[in-house]
Amino acid sequence: MARFFIPVEMWSAEGVVFPDSEARHATQVLRLGLGDRVEVFDGTGRAAQAELSEVGKRVVRAKVLREWREERVKPEIHLIVALIKNERFDWLVQKATELGAASIHPVEAERSVVKIAAVDAEKRRNKWRQIAVEAAKQCGHVVLPEVFPVRAVDEAFRAVPAGLKGIPAVQVGGVGVGDFLAGGADAVTFAIGPEGDWTEAERGTAEACGFVPIDLGKHVLRSETAALHVLSAAGHQLHGGVGGMQRTGGPPVPTAGVER
Repeated sequence: MARFFIPVEMWSAEGVVFPDSEARHATQVLRLGLGDRVEVFDGTGRAAQAELSEVGKRVVRAKVLREWREERVKPEIHLIVALIKNERFDWLVQKATELGAASIHPVEAERSVVKIAAVDAEKRRNKWRQIAVEAAKQCGHVVLPEVFPVRAVDEAFRAVPAGLKGIPAVQVGGVGVGDFLAGGADAVTFAIGPEGDWTEAERGTAEACGFVPIDLGKHVLRSETAALHVLSAAGHQLHGGVGGMQRTGGPPVPTAGVER
């Protein structure tokens, strides 16, 4: 069944209205018509099976047949990620969404090769959000990660939730990922450095904010590989699988009436 992202403000008691991009995809790409059934979600945990009730050139609407909710399994896993080359960061956002990251905090580290001008920052953030939407549509998630604007390293270090905080570092020793996660917490945050790793000053700031060094093994990993490595490890150890989610009400089944 085709899946579509419908922002919260486009849901009502009468059903859902497709945003322009989703409407075009439904009608021009998938060639859906009146009466076709789809799955819709709002990115905050609400999802529904819906039936197309209006298909026009300017508007596509659907009535909700069955609705349910999906929440992230605790603890949530957050990522602070230093900017890397654009296509690699885009790929990281896509895969982090698939793996169930709760939030992604891009930061401009001292050794970041990529620098984003202030005038382009919101454009890049919107692109990352759209990448997350497309990844969620494909892999079945109904909760999107929160993608924060690019900010300073120390600001991001201070902004993440309380809980376990780890900073994989090449130049210093640290605990293994498994031992780090064994402590248990309501939230887990990993800080992934740029090409060339965090500077000594940045590591010092992280440690002052409660981050502990993590050893990822004898091989040096690229930034995006390190991010996915810790996300996968945390998903398996803390949730019993990757991208753990918990549903309320279960997946939809065909129904002749309208049920909420």
